[in-house]
Amino acid sequence: MEERKNNKHLVILFSVLLFGGLWGIIEATLGTLFHGPIIKDTMFLCSTTILVPIAYFLMGVCYKRTGTFRSVLYMGLFASAIKTISCLIFHMSFNPVFYMLLEASMMGVALLVIRPKEVLSFKGLGTFIIANTLYLLVATFIRLDVTRSTASMVLDNITHYALTLNCIAILYTFVVGAILCGFKVLAVKYNWNFDGIKKVIYHPAFASSMAAVALVLTIVIR
Repeated sequence: MEERKNNKHLVILFSVLLFGGLWGIIEATLGTLFHGPIIKDTMFLCSTTILVPIAYFLMGVCYKRTGTFRSVLYMGLFASAIKTISCLIFHMSFNPVFYMLLEASMMGVALLVIRPKEVLSFKGLGTFIIANTLYLLVATFIRLDVTRSTASMVLDNITHYALTLNCIAILYTFVVGAILCGFKVLAVKYNWNFDGIKKVIYHPAFASSMAAVALVLTIVIR
């Protein structure tokens, strides 16, 4: 019994390192690109429509592997801790840290409500929709100074983020999810074996490497 409990803790630990590290790598690379001058003002390609759904997908896979929503919260803490180091070194704003913690918190709430058995499922999509809608609503009010904002300004921001960008993110997620589901059906039909790949990906050394790479990239890339 004690050994099984220790193994579960190790699975949670290395899952958090793996998926939290991948989240950190994506934030450091794609995040820098989407906040750069080329794509910065593009509505259909932005952090809200691309990066946030990827983060939720990684959280969903982490939840499925560990079987506990706590791992999602640990993921948020780990990824945001890496980002905090970068913010301290370059004297940057801590807003990205707060938003990453908020994403993980909203995903935790959504998982508690729906508890999907599969990431690529309608329940999985429903979890994303709940988490993303809650996140964008809360983030909108955090971003705005409600005491100085008019009702029309608040409504415009809610319309832009919680409706327009949210709908685009949901559409992208549905399309990519449908493609992955199709790939999954083909894998089952033709009996494709990914056990070797999974063994490498879920190995503690690989998980630790992803965490280390995320830390280095976050420090090197502003």
